[in-house]
Amino acid sequence: MSADTANATGDSLRGLARRALMILGLCMVLYHLISAQFLLIGSIENQNIHLAFIFSMVFLSAMAASPTRLRFVINGMLLAAGLAVTAYVGFNLNHLEELYGFPGPMDVFVGVVIVLLALEGTRLAWGWTLPIVAAVFVAYFLLGHLIPGPLFHRSFSFDYVISYLSIGLSGVYGNFLSISANQIFLFVVFGALLSVMNVTDALNEIGKLAGARLRGGPGQTAVISSSLVGMVSGASVANVAITGAFTIPYMKRVGYSGALAGGIEATASTGGQLMPPVMGAAAFLMAFFVGVPYADIMLAGILPAILFYLGIMAAVQYVSVAEDIEPPREAADLGLILRGLPLFIIPVGIITVLLLLRMSPAVAAFWAILAAFVLSFFRSGPKPTVNEFLEALTNGAAVGAKIGISLCVVGLISQTLITTGLGAKIAGLVELLSAGNMLMGLVITMIVSIILGCGVPPVAAYSLVAIVAVPTLIKMGVPVISAHFFCFYFAILSAVTPPVALGALAASAISGANYFATSLKAFKLSIAGFIIPYLIVFNPLLNLRSENAMTTVLSLIAIPVALLTMTMLIYGVQKIWLTAMERLFALVACVSMFGYATFGHDHWGIAGIALFGVGFTGFVALLVSQHVRAKAPVKNVTA
Repeated sequence: MSADTANATGDSLRGLARRALMILGLCMVLYHLISAQFLLIGSIENQNIHLAFIFSMVFLSAMAASPTRLRFVINGMLLAAGLAVTAYVGFNLNHLEELYGFPGPMDVFVGVVIVLLALEGTRLAWGWTLPIVAAVFVAYFLLGHLIPGPLFHRSFSFDYVISYLSIGLSGVYGNFLSISANQIFLFVVFGALLSVMNVTDALNEIGKLAGARLRGGPGQTAVISSSLVGMVSGASVANVAITGAFTIPYMKRVGYSGALAGGIEATASTGGQLMPPVMGAAAFLMAFFVGVPYADIMLAGILPAILFYLGIMAAVQYVSVAEDIEPPREAADLGLILRGLPLFIIPVGIITVLLLLRMSPAVAAFWAILAAFVLSFFRSGPKPTVNEFLEALTNGAAVGAKIGISLCVVGLISQTLITTGLGAKIAGLVELLSAGNMLMGLVITMIVSIILGCGVPPVAAYSLVAIVAVPTLIKMGVPVISAHFFCFYFAILSAVTPPVALGALAASAISGANYFATSLKAFKLSIAGFIIPYLIVFNPLLNLRSENAMTTVLSLIAIPVALLTMTMLIYGVQKIWLTAMERLFALVACVSMFGYATFGHDHWGIAGIALFGVGFTGFVALLVSQHVRAKAPVKNVTA
């Protein structure tokens, strides 16, 4: 066979796989839309059908992208194996439930195949990191009885381990797969429909409007548009792809370096997963772990997210002053905003209202998808075509399947931690290393959270952290919801934390800048996000738990002032470059306000109020000095 004939055959096979992927994706979306409204089958049956769709979508996507015929055939065999094992489970549910922990030989074989398919599917979708972590935990499940010391556990037979990891309808099956099927999937599909609604142009115009009077105007455009899109897209890399295609070239055109433009976009896109109402798919898992309705998580996340974006916007403003960037004063297209904004507000409003009414996330996503479909016909420009809808729904199903396959692997890790008792051992180890000191325990947990989140999709990153790290904090006396938010923030921010920083990697691909330089810029811009989790733990206001009106008001002032002055110190500017005395004012304000927000609001009484007064005086002195110097007739960089 000639090379041209082989290439033509390969293209034909990949095209066939893409068509099959579209058909299957539409079937997956339709099934989940129907199951959101009608109780068709039991929980395990629903999970099994969801898993069959996941295997099919992941391996079909791999077939459509296969570089060689051999790889195409291998992925096709994996697809067939996925359908076969889920069919076996579907036809033998009663048998498998009766023999939980004691499977037969055929059951064990099918269970092994399910575990291997989950690991390989996750590798194809997300790379090696998560499968390697999971493989280490599975190896510990099998061989931990050979390890002396505190990590020892009793011996388990191979059949027993496989039963608990898959074929016994736990591990791969269970809470994580259920959340993927019943909560996360439809929200991912809704986020994909943004491409059909053409709302990004209107959101970019909102960013121009907000940044019209600021030196960091183009950067603020990226921050605002990315935060709004990120509210519903739920993935930093996808968010960078949606908004970064416009914002990064725009920022470079007005004077931002490629690394800085990419860093701003990566940081803003990552923060979208912290912003209610959707907060990315990971927040639905938090509701499960904490044991409260999702609406409670959504409400508790509002103030920390606002403070996070305040920190980003301040950083963008001050770095623009420091870099002496003079952006053009572009007028926003108010007509485009008025036409496009309702297309975004109405579906998000439907989600928010239904969740507050304690409707299930699946029902909220169902009605939001229907609203998005109808509203897309009112978008600016030409009406949406059938192909646009098909591609958006297929992309949503593919991304939802990739998230689902990662949660299958998280289920393996979770089951290992539970059955072997490793989770309690890790919590005890952290408590031992911290010598019972809460602050030291928080620092250790932060490091663990960032490491576990490196190179792992956000949903899986938070799940790992919630399983491994959160019990440690709860044991130290941290409130449950505060402990989860603490770890949630650091797991999400791993997307902009070097050396992995997947969000920065996607942004650098668009900006053409060095990846590591982009990740360092993103890390520096997002520094507020590394402070806010500590405030969540120590200040009840951030989770809306404050009961004292006076400390609430003072904390609402202290925390923003602390974040602003910290950012001024990092970049050395406010309106103009800071003098040594102004740096001292900023340092006093920053330390005093953080001290009040962390400890003084609750324990120090009059001393705490005095500390607040010192910080506020320093902040006012700094602003007055900057204002006077900026107005003086000397050559300075003005804001």
